[in-house]
Amino acid sequence: MKEELLENEAFCVGVTFGLNLYQQRVIESHRRREPLVINEDLFYLESGRERLERALRDICQ
Repeated sequence: MKEELLENEAFCVGVTFGLNLYQQRVIESHRRREPLVINEDLFYLESGRERLERALRDICQ
């Protein structure tokens, strides 16, 4: 039972660590205003204001 709990805790710590690494990549990409590349997929991050400006620009064209 104790061994099973330790394995479960180790798994949870590993998942948390992995999520934290991705979170740091996302934050750093946004701070630098650079695209985010994960597994060769390209993502662009924008603030709500940037998204609104782009939507208004698209509507007004």
